[in-house]
Formats: sequence, C-alpha cells, structure tokens
Amino acid sequence: MAVQSRLNGELGARTGDAAAASLVSFGTGLVIVVLLAVLLPAGRRGTRNLITAVRDREIPWWFLISGMFGAYLVLIQTFTTPLVGVAVFILGVVVGQAIGGLAVDRVGLSPGGVKTLTGWRFAGTALVVLAVLLAQAPRFLHEVAPDGSAQAPSTTSHQADLAGVGTFVLMAVLQVTVGVGVAVQTAMNGRMAQQARTPITSTLVNFTGGAILLVVVTVVHRGTADLPPWHFPTQWWLYMGGVVGLVFVAAGAVLARVIGVLRTSLSMTAGMLTGALLLDVLVPTAGALITPLTVVGTALTFVGLLIVTLPWRLRRRI
Repeated sequence: MAVQSRLNGELGARTGDAAAASLVSFGTGLVIVVLLAVLLPAGRRGTRNLITAVRDREIPWWFLISGMFGAYLVLIQTFTTPLVGVAVFILGVVVGQAIGGLAVDRVGLSPGGVKTLTGWRFAGTALVVLAVLLAQAPRFLHEVAPDGSAQAPSTTSHQADLAGVGTFVLMAVLQVTVGVGVAVQTAMNGRMAQQARTPITSTLVNFTGGAILLVVVTVVHRGTADLPPWHFPTQWWLYMGGVVGLVFVAAGAVLARVIGVLRTSLSMTAGMLTGALLLDVLVPTAGALITPLTVVGTALTFVGLLIVTLPWRLRRRI
C-alpha cells in the first residue's frame, strides 16, 4: 500500500488531476486482471463459479460492488488529506480497519467464519493503533510546506485554516469510514475468492466496480473544475500503482480466508508503515521525515500483531 500511495501520489502531482490519476491507476490494474481472467483457465473457471454462487444465493449479489470501497478510499484520500494532513488520514484509516476487523470477524462475514473476541485481541489491536499514532507523531508536529520541505507548524497551516473543529472532525470520521470499508471489502473479497476458488475473480470484481465509480467522478470533476489539459508523463513506472493494487487486493482475499480480517488488516498496517519507512530511507522525497518515534512506532505494530496472533490460553471470551 505504501508503494501504491507513493506512485499514485506522484502521478497525481505530475498530472495536476488526482481523480484522473486514480482512474488511470485503476484502469491499468483492470486491464491486467481482465487479461488474467480471460487467458488463464483458473480465471475463466473462477468467473463461472462466482456467477453460479451469486445465482444460487451462496453469496449476496451486493458483494459484487465491493470495488466501490477501493474507489471510496482513493476519493476520500484525495479530497481530505490536503485539509487534515497525511498523518490524520493514516491514523483514521487504521482506527477504521481495527474497528471493522473486530466487527467483521465477530459477525462471521469473512470466509473464516466467526472469530471469538478476546481481551488479547482487543489489547493487540489497541497497541497497533497506538503504534501508528506514535509513528505518525512527527507528522502531527511538523507540516509539509508547499515546496515539500518539513517545517514546524505555523498559524497559517492548512489545519489552522479549517472552518472549525466540526469540519476537522467530519474529515476524520470520513477517514475512519474508509478503514471500516477496507475491512468489509477484505471480508467480501475473501468470500468471493473462496466461492470462485481463485483470487483472480474477486480482484476482477474489485477493479471493475472501482473503475466504474472513478470514471463517473473523473468526468464530473473535470466538467466542473477549472483544470489544465491532462497529459501523460513519460515515466512508465508511474503507471505501476494498479499493478501493486492487484497484489494488494489478491493477497487480502487469500489472507482473509486463512487468518481472518482483523489479522489481515493489522498485517497490512504493519506492512504499510514498514514500506513507507523503507521508501523514505531508500527513495526519499523532499518532505520525508524520519525520527526515532517513527522507527519505534513501526516496530510496535509488529508487537501488537504478535499479541493478536499468538494462541494465548485462558482468554476471556466475548
């Protein structure tokens, strides 16, 4: 996810249209997964299996709109991050994933069935959220200047320019709903992959639904906003966000069946922070900000994941 965010963000910055850049990213992934679904025998069988499962009501038809959650994430990220900052966005999504993961596992929406809630699962999840807050603390204390360099907050920061606390809270709540949506989407993907017997089909459904929504948003955005003509950068690697997204969605569908949605969500959180840290070290941007808190917080996410994962005895069950 960290690599995908970096690629999509750079593509959006160079084109001047974040919505269209997201559509291009989704479109690239969609073309690839369509080819896989058509050319590979497993892909063709998976499509038939999923159609049969929906027709026989083995899974609800509304699972087919799971891709909308991915597009919703991209849209909320695009329109709220400039207002409240990257740190708040990441924290909001992680909180939402934690809440959604606990709820989805408890009601049994994922293919792994009902997962008993325990004190250890709550404690590990809370530690991961705290670790993310710790890792993102330097970003709360430093904002990114227009030229991309890190600087101390000032009274002219975009956070200070918000209309009020109510607007800030609204943005944060929207970001939490993104995290909940990601958890629900992961569960739905796992169920579809289970019925189709391949993650190719669930990934195809995701990218199709997301691309459709982004087409509508991009057309409306370009028709109502004063935007410059869209141009295609020549760097091929800027278009690889969709490829990374394919791996992300397919891996989530497989992992949800094996370890449940909560563990999958927390694993992705740990991976996202680790990937972001490595990118800032190996391929730093002008606004890269790494402190001991960043490293400690990232490491603590794995401790929280370990607490949730280990088969503790004498658990208090709910």
